[in-house]
Amino acid sequence: MRRPALASLVLVCGLAAACAGATHPSAHTSPPHADPQTPATSPSAAPRVYPLTGVAVTSPQRAARPALSVKIDNVGDALPQSGLNQADLVTDVLVEGGLTRLMATYQSHDGPLIGPIRSARPVDADLLRELAGGIFAYSGAAPGEIAPSIDHSTALLISHDRDPRWFFLAPDRAAPHNVYSSTSRLYAAGHALRPKLSSPPQLFRYSSKVPHTAKAHSVRLAFSGVSSSAWTWTGHDYVRTQNGAPDRLADGSRITTTNVVVLSVTWHPTHIIDDAGNADPYVIVTGSGRAWVFRDGRVVRGRWTRPTYRAPVKITDPAGHVIALRPGRTWLELEPSAFAPAYR
Repeated sequence: MRRPALASLVLVCGLAAACAGATHPSAHTSPPHADPQTPATSPSAAPRVYPLTGVAVTSPQRAARPALSVKIDNVGDALPQSGLNQADLVTDVLVEGGLTRLMATYQSHDGPLIGPIRSARPVDADLLRELAGGIFAYSGAAPGEIAPSIDHSTALLISHDRDPRWFFLAPDRAAPHNVYSSTSRLYAAGHALRPKLSSPPQLFRYSSKVPHTAKAHSVRLAFSGVSSSAWTWTGHDYVRTQNGAPDRLADGSRITTTNVVVLSVTWHPTHIIDDAGNADPYVIVTGSGRAWVFRDGRVVRGRWTRPTYRAPVKITDPAGHVIALRPGRTWLELEPSAFAPAYR
């Protein structure tokens, strides 16, 4: 596991604008670190909470901007990652070889360093559709992997391979784990390439009221025989463990979240084969399945339903009531249905 020095990461941030500008100068490119001027909404239309966290709005400009989703590598050589604790929503999903990959979605906060950024997968299209498309940043994808996103995600697709000016290469990381960017760069890309993107809808219901359900101070999840994760309640948030080791970011901090939402999902193999001979799984996030919501050191069991990719997911308890999340950040764990979360 490679853990570059913090000083190297600071150097990466300092070189970010120069790397992009020197590689692809363009008179039509917005300054990489300039925040795009999102059109202000009228007071009557302005949301009271950020749609992806349920937290009270502190910046109407940020509340009006589109969702920004970025594919983040999650294998050993890609660790430690950067920027995950600034994401409103992180989705953890099975990929080839029994490994997992993340989709980090930003809107209410900015991430000055995000990565390593890796390639798209077929499930991305249905995840993006729930976010009103927004901006989707990734690095590489086979034709079959990106085809669903082109077909129906409605997102602005920004690929490092096709348009590298919005990304930069970290000098102390080996390829392919060396592609990085920032929210300012990628929002500048959205403003330059498609300035009228919509803000996302509110995905979940939020409530600060602690549910009167069973206590669950820890939960362990399995994605395959080689990939697992776990979350532990600290009394104010959850901290993450991956494959038995504390999961830390490049700055040394633990990965944390307010809510852990586990959806039991199915998948089927595709005809996309990697260099090791593993088929790329197509994870299915439509239909229905079991669901678990972990918040405030408690667990609420239920089911998720989503009849088509055009409809948002709905998570309900056994009585049919929508399960509320605590206002804050959420990790969405798409656990294969062959497994189930173990909690206590």
